[in-house]
Amino acid sequence: MALWGNKDGKTASGTIAIASNGAVTGSSTSFTTQARVGDYIRVSGEDYLITAIASNTSATVRAGVPGATLTSVGSGASYTLSEKPEFVTTAESAGSASGVHGDPTKVFGVDTTEISAGGDNVAAVSVAVGGTQYVEAPAVAFSGGGGSGAAATATISGGAVTAITVTNTGTGYTSAPTVNINNPAVTIPTSGINTSTDTITYTGHGLSAGDAVKYYHGGGTAATGLTNNTTYYVIASGLTANAFKVSATSGGTAVDISGTGNNAQYFDKVGGTTATATAALGEGTVGGAAHAGWVRRTVGTGGRAGRIQTEVLVAMGSLSGDQSDDIQYRDS
Repeated sequence: MALWGNKDGKTASGTIAIASNGAVTGSSTSFTTQARVGDYIRVSGEDYLITAIASNTSATVRAGVPGATLTSVGSGASYTLSEKPEFVTTAESAGSASGVHGDPTKVFGVDTTEISAGGDNVAAVSVAVGGTQYVEAPAVAFSGGGGSGAAATATISGGAVTAITVTNTGTGYTSAPTVNINNPAVTIPTSGINTSTDTITYTGHGLSAGDAVKYYHGGGTAATGLTNNTTYYVIASGLTANAFKVSATSGGTAVDISGTGNNAQYFDKVGGTTATATAALGEGTVGGAAHAGWVRRTVGTGGRAGRIQTEVLVAMGSLSGDQSDDIQYRDS
């Protein structure tokens, strides 16, 4: 691979799985003709550096950020291939999760069209407050801004929302929409309710005796004995790390649950703190890249949520290929 790659994206056929040891197994892939050692595989916003290619369906990768732990990927995952400049991806001695040095997930190729396109799209969502008591990734929705169609998913760790990944940029936004993140909750399928013992099973629920929870039927049939949009209290009786019972009053007796409800029902954690985040529109309305070529793009978090900083690393007259950055840099 040349010192300066000139392909933001390459053809990437089939689907892949990545094991924790870096082994890549492809299905209907063509690694020997479509990729080369030094290219990057990008899956769900994370980059992996290809270190070896054994066949069309077998390759080896390491974490894209030097020194980072490789994250495994389940089978059937869609992916893209990108040829990025070594200067900002592998040659620097110290990786940085902040995107200052050695982090390929922050490096993109921008062609002449992408410099000013995408101004009506949601290109990024940054977490301002991670919240507390999350045990399952909350739903993320958008409202306002004059557009429609934007979608995103949340990632949690340690009880907080740590990242939000845009899955659909939407269109027609004249201003950044409001990001709405669901409260910390535990979803209870019908199989999680034992009507004989009135016990609710949820692995790692994180609740303690006396905690308040609010029951919602999720649009379906409510569990018999529980009332939609009603607050209940976790009791000490039968409480384990993976199961709990609720009472209508703090310290009271367990509610008699005689029907299992539906698979969309859930309890909001009243004591949890809801995460907040800020959306940013595409580069077309926030300055964008000053020149076509390879750029480093960082998205602010916390107090800088919603702010995007773009630094041109290598200015180029043109850049070929485009499949790995259509969320960050739109073509129209």
